[in-house]
Amino acid sequence: MGTVKLGGVSIELSDPCALYQGLYIVKLKLISGEMTGEYSIQSPVTREEVVFSPANLAALDAEMTRLQASCQQTTSGRRPSRRMKLRY
Repeated sequence: MGTVKLGGVSIELSDPCALYQGLYIVKLKLISGEMTGEYSIQSPVTREEVVFSPANLAALDAEMTRLQASCQQTTSGRRPSRRMKLRY
């Protein structure tokens, strides 16, 4: 496929284990507030500040879960068990 740079490291897109580790670094940076943006709008009367994070953590978690399962399947040859996820 190709390569992508995540967390300052070049990662091969065809390797799900490396992609998972790269996305984990990005997630830690998002959670710690390192990757946030801040805008300030000021007029003579008011001042407003907006802080935002340019990411969807739910989508990031879903992709990390998918990559983790794919990594486990490539390293062990088996799919991860769904029994523990369902928690009867």
